[in-house]
Amino acid sequence: MENVVAKMADNLLDPKAPLFKCLKENPPAWWEMLKNDPELYIDVRKDNMVMVYYQGGRVACLTYKRGRGISAKTHSKYVGAKSDKEQEIAKKLDAQLLTVIKSNIRANYSQKSDKDIQEKLIQGECVIRNRNLYLDSEFAHRRYVNQNHTIRIDLVKIIGDEIIFEELKKITDNRLRTTKGRPEIIEQMNAYREFILENHKVLEDYYKNLLRIKIALGLPTPPVHEIDRLHVRLEPELTIFNTYTKLTNDRIKRIQAIDHELQGYDYKIVKY
Repeated sequence: MENVVAKMADNLLDPKAPLFKCLKENPPAWWEMLKNDPELYIDVRKDNMVMVYYQGGRVACLTYKRGRGISAKTHSKYVGAKSDKEQEIAKKLDAQLLTVIKSNIRANYSQKSDKDIQEKLIQGECVIRNRNLYLDSEFAHRRYVNQNHTIRIDLVKIIGDEIIFEELKKITDNRLRTTKGRPEIIEQMNAYREFILENHKVLEDYYKNLLRIKIALGLPTPPVHEIDRLHVRLEPELTIFNTYTKLTNDRIKRIQAIDHELQGYDYKIVKY
């Protein structure tokens, strides 16, 4: 069967969902603690969930169940347990437990040398340092019908009336260079462009709803004069973080080669 680009559903977010209503009108005591912690960032997810992150690691996934109220789950290892199952922490989440979770995220996640984890750290730092710019992180949606290929775009920001999708890479990422053919990043950015073009109207509506929800919950958002005027920029951005602490001739040549490969694409190389 030929691959078909999957069009996004138009009902992925409901601003009137019970979770958002409860967090606004009858929030648990720990909700303000999470919102006001400068080390955390909070994202609204499709299917009406809320995710709380620290250094790229997930502190809690918030959902709502009728008759049970708000559920807050985290990975067992983040609360010091050996089980691989997630643990419910809604009834015991306080400043002390949050400190434990942060410590275990550092030990079990963010301090590891894995390149994907390091990119998640950079992603989180971008959001925390620019809360008035970024609206969402780690957008994910199935690319093809009946296949497992998922589109994952690191950040979504708003500048003026534009909703902009931004991919992050470290300068050392092997996907930026190749000795044969085109580097993988070219195919990746082309796939993003095709996905955005195919789904730009639904993406526009999705992020208008997401913005309204975050505003209602008192979460940081980019300044927007009129939500209804927002529209999606069809061209995704690529930001490459130059993590070199010292420039050698080989590193300078690598940067120049990346610049050459990416001519014609919306990208920038910035010092990290």
